[in-house]
Amino acid sequence: MARNTGTMFLNPSACVRFAEEELVTAAEEGGLEVVRLTRELDAAALIRERMAEGKRLFVAAGGDGTVNCVIQALVHSEGVLGVIPIGTFNHFARDVGVPLNWREALDVALSGTTRQVDAARVNDRFFVNNVSMGLYPELVARREERGRQYPRWKARLYAAYATLQKFPHVTVTLESEHHQVAVRTHVLMVSNNTYDLSRIGIEAPRSTLEEGRLSVYWLPHLPRLALMRFLAHYLAGRVHETPGFRSFRTARMKVHASKHHLRVGVDGELVTFDTPLMITIAPHSLLVRVNRVAPASRRP
Repeated sequence: MARNTGTMFLNPSACVRFAEEELVTAAEEGGLEVVRLTRELDAAALIRERMAEGKRLFVAAGGDGTVNCVIQALVHSEGVLGVIPIGTFNHFARDVGVPLNWREALDVALSGTTRQVDAARVNDRFFVNNVSMGLYPELVARREERGRQYPRWKARLYAAYATLQKFPHVTVTLESEHHQVAVRTHVLMVSNNTYDLSRIGIEAPRSTLEEGRLSVYWLPHLPRLALMRFLAHYLAGRVHETPGFRSFRTARMKVHASKHHLRVGVDGELVTFDTPLMITIAPHSLLVRVNRVAPASRRP
């Protein structure tokens, strides 16, 4: 077995398409300590402990929620993030060009080059993709009601139906260095760097994670039918044609609300924050292992 080169944090619930032990064996042969994520595990404390021992590589094996868990102790540090994308959407891995094949991704984590990218922060929590309010947090909450053992497609179908029945919205005031606007909306998102909303489908990529800006997107309050039309525009890559669609970029912003707490989606995971929300960009604050040669589709 190779000498210990770092730690891999494995989300066991993400191992649905292959044998978990196959990945564990390959990681250990590559010199990685394997730690299975549980609700009881303080991953950030363990990462700090390993960094004090001289370790620098920390691999997130799971989806975007697993990446979010691991980065909390890595932003603004010498620790390096590796990603093995075995989750559902794997947005961050796609955007930095990590292979979606787990064996290739493991090879990149162990021997790829290191790149500095932006992270962002909402109150005391870092994120790499986005923070969302309105429909999406409700969708996640309804999906989680069915539990991890429930078939994913059934859980999503139930969540979509229940969310549209409730049709939640948020009323907030957005304050930045150049904007102050009151918003009542079902869809509000703040992203780490800018999404290419002209691309078809739910995998709207970010062409860069190094521009040092947040992007803020929202819709006006819409009836259900109008929202369905928005979703059709979104899936066709024509978001900007939706009446009332708004966006701006900023380095920092504050979200005020009449409620003392807001339930928010952070990289696809539910988190409840005290208000107001302070959201800031952290430029070039995260070290990530990526391919030594960028995939052709990601090259400028």
